[in-house]
Amino acid sequence: MDITENASPTAVLEKQLNIGEPNLLILASAGSGKTFQLANRIIHLVVRGEDPARIVALTFTRKAAGEFSDSVLIKLAKAAKDAGKADELRRAIQQPNADFSESLERVVQALPNMMLGTMDGFFSKMVRGFQYEFGVTGGKFDLLEGPRAAAATNEILTNILSEAIDDGGADEFLYAFRRASMGKEHQGVIESLRKFVRIWQGIFRNTRQSNWGPAYLAGVDIADWEARKFGLMAQVMLGLDGITYTEKRQRDALEEAINTIAQHTIGSGSLGEAKSLLQTILSEVDGPIGPLELKYYKEFVFGGPSGDALREMILLAARCEMAAALQRTRAVWEIISIYDERCESELRSRGLLGFDDIKHLMGRWRDNEEDRLTREAIDFRLDARYDHWLLDEFQDTSRSDWTGLSPLVDEAFSSDERTVFIVGDRKQAIYGWRGGDVRLFDEVIENYGDGLAREEMADSWRSCPEVLELVNSVCGDPVAVGQFFGETAPKWEWKQHTSARRLAEPDRRGEARVEIIEGKIDERLERLGELLNELGVGEKNHTCGVLLRTNATMRKVADHLREKGFDVIEEGARQPSRDNPVGVALAHLLKWLADPSDAFAKKVIEMSPIGQVLTAKFGEAWQQTWERLLETAATIGFAGMVEVVIREVWMDWSDFGRRRAGDIMAALAKLDAQGGATAQQAADWIANLEVSQSPGRAAVQVMTIHKSKGLGFDIVVLPDVPDEEIPQAQKFEVAEHAEWISQTPPKWARELIPEMVQAESRWAMTQRYEAICMLYVAITRAKRGLYILLEAPSKTKNTDKPTLSNWLLASIGSKSQTDYFYQMGRPDWVDLVEQAKSPDFASSDLGLTQGMCRRERKTPSGLKKSAATAVIHSGSGMKFGSEVHAAFEQVGWVDEVTPTLPRNDAGRLVGELLETPSLRELFLRNGKAVELFCEQPIDAIVDNAWLSGVIDRLHLHRDGAGLVRRVEVIDYKTDGVERIEALVERYSQQMLAYQQVMQIAYPDAEVACILLSTRFRQSILVN
Repeated sequence: MDITENASPTAVLEKQLNIGEPNLLILASAGSGKTFQLANRIIHLVVRGEDPARIVALTFTRKAAGEFSDSVLIKLAKAAKDAGKADELRRAIQQPNADFSESLERVVQALPNMMLGTMDGFFSKMVRGFQYEFGVTGGKFDLLEGPRAAAATNEILTNILSEAIDDGGADEFLYAFRRASMGKEHQGVIESLRKFVRIWQGIFRNTRQSNWGPAYLAGVDIADWEARKFGLMAQVMLGLDGITYTEKRQRDALEEAINTIAQHTIGSGSLGEAKSLLQTILSEVDGPIGPLELKYYKEFVFGGPSGDALREMILLAARCEMAAALQRTRAVWEIISIYDERCESELRSRGLLGFDDIKHLMGRWRDNEEDRLTREAIDFRLDARYDHWLLDEFQDTSRSDWTGLSPLVDEAFSSDERTVFIVGDRKQAIYGWRGGDVRLFDEVIENYGDGLAREEMADSWRSCPEVLELVNSVCGDPVAVGQFFGETAPKWEWKQHTSARRLAEPDRRGEARVEIIEGKIDERLERLGELLNELGVGEKNHTCGVLLRTNATMRKVADHLREKGFDVIEEGARQPSRDNPVGVALAHLLKWLADPSDAFAKKVIEMSPIGQVLTAKFGEAWQQTWERLLETAATIGFAGMVEVVIREVWMDWSDFGRRRAGDIMAALAKLDAQGGATAQQAADWIANLEVSQSPGRAAVQVMTIHKSKGLGFDIVVLPDVPDEEIPQAQKFEVAEHAEWISQTPPKWARELIPEMVQAESRWAMTQRYEAICMLYVAITRAKRGLYILLEAPSKTKNTDKPTLSNWLLASIGSKSQTDYFYQMGRPDWVDLVEQAKSPDFASSDLGLTQGMCRRERKTPSGLKKSAATAVIHSGSGMKFGSEVHAAFEQVGWVDEVTPTLPRNDAGRLVGELLETPSLRELFLRNGKAVELFCEQPIDAIVDNAWLSGVIDRLHLHRDGAGLVRRVEVIDYKTDGVERIEALVERYSQQMLAYQQVMQIAYPDAEVACILLSTRFRQSILVN
């Protein structure tokens, strides 16, 4: 909770907050006590005689909903028992005659009917209660979420693709998909389709009335480029000799730029290498009509008909790129329309709805008069049930949320007997990517005007003064914010944060520190481990959060800290099928039942105690074992089948292993209860299973910043503050307007199209605002210790670039008297913290059974030759190698889709390699039945060791029956060796390991391992 339960409510009176104001909007900064005030508001209503069952309090997570319901009960219970607590609470809620015993009794009696929950939960309750009025008539309403929703998506996509193949329309369907997704098929068609619809379906449903890819935005056809470019080029070339050049190299450079433009292919993205003169031409074309004022070493002017033709030629190229983007957008509409229609017929019509479907139903009243009248009738019945509305985390409310809720809130505002209470923080608006719209604050204030009182809360009951000193220095520096981020939407507004008085007492003080670490992320992770040890994490009785930007980094950090011996919880959840040997074995048992050809899953089962049980029960014939297990599952369910399998080894497992097995069986029982589950659905269900878990006081909670919102930790460490430019132009992929929506053309083209310039400007302002909010959320999670580990700036670093790390450095400067870049407070504060008690299960053996030999874990890359053939990799060389791999990852089949490569040295190198005939052959499908996987993880048992790795590019060649007959493993190498033989020698063992793994997976296939050397620009077969 944001405030400890023994915090004095009288502090609220010092802020003169009128908790009884009928309609109240509170702007509550991080840690200022919004949960405290929500609970007080509910208690105020109950004490003055309102029926608790007529109160609706909504937030966005079950955890937050649980917090304010717990807070209500705990406060009432303490006030009912303790006269002193009662007096304090009476003052806080401004009810001098409150009877808390009677109020507690009424709340407890009303609990089953109280609506203290999530927005999604409330909407689901509405649809369930008015199913037929909302048009859900095909069956009893059932909510689809989690693994079950993912399984339903996979089934629909598989059916769509199968029907397209049966009807002979597969090529047309896949062509539309590739056109829509620009050929991104790195993880197989179904996986790519699943990600595609997840991204686009929400956009589709929220912008159904918008014009998708309207042709008028381009004003030209894609084919116009090839039809007109050479005529325009000829006009341009006629004027080259009439220019007054001011430097002899200008004519050749201008001719080269014109040729580069003419060679451009629409849809390829980049405009050649866009050298300096071409960049100047592009910027001039975007300027006023008239002669082009160019510069190449010196200024010169290109005007007249030829100059006009050059302007027209470039604008035509840009418009044709826009036309290509619009065509892709229409293809998206085509694919998502097919999928959404199938969801309607196979899921929604049968009463199977996801949360987005429910929100769509709640907002359908805007679409037509019939739906509006239906919604009015529903609201009339709800008005008789609910009188008081409390909305939490309002900055995270989406348009669809508000559309569904606003008719009820409007009705409350129009009545003198009903109330509305809204609380949130504009500065914590970090969920714009999933629909959160912070602009709703201003709209609510404007719509309800004087009928809505407003208060601000800036005093923190979470963070000590040292932490807030750093928070204020960074987020409260308008000069630095303006310097790095310019205009934001909405405008960044700041009020100085202060700590509550009790947090400023000597025994509550802490420390804020910023350290500069030489090296990259690995060096910062080493320092992270050292720092946690220095702070006594794992030994002291305090909580610790390590906050990251991405899930990938989170997993890397969690694994690193586990290796260092820390007790790590990832994002407040355990993953029973992944974080322990028992769960891994059971998950692979289900995977094998779903796909008996999965050789790796079978091998995992064989080497686990489960394998011995299966052999004893069913014999050596695995076909018979597979059939008997599925028969058992069909008879008593998957949970019952697993129980039968593990019964004989149950007592051999540790308490930890049994708890994880219990998680899995409970989840399978829930799936069984839904009826008709297949083995594939069971495998998917368990593979995606997460169980919420509160970390112990001594544990390290590693999580993304998004997941940390609403939480507080005694210690917060930020080891990966980004140094990426904000916003990143390449992430501007969807342009939205009130009337239309479109995918975006490449940056150079959209800078020449006014509609795109305006759309990108709107997008950039929101991205800048959300980035500022992200750092604010991260640094305000800390209660007593805030530690930021920054990468040391390089000599060539652009310190004016708008990045979060630059903003931090500029805002705080070097204010430390120590070796640290910034240090405020007392480093010895941890000495005052008590030692943590060891958890009861700390001594449990986390293995499965005694005597089970642990497999040695190896990686193929770790098998490369060392000693004489080893080289010391420079940081820049390793970075370039990573960039080359990232560029290659964008390459699908070049004879089908032109890859979009990054505009850097690595991207240019990969582009050149793809033009090398012998190498290009590797990236041509040529109509063959070849399945492509990029960055494919592998795991296998080889020579009694567990081998894990990632294959850069994997080709599976199938015959007419669909069986894999040839496997090609392609590994990219950027090593600067002098001889090919040295490269082969260095990586022969790694290639052999890959070959062995693939031979296990596909024993009947020929396996070819290929090194692609960027230095020698050739491929080498290593077998």
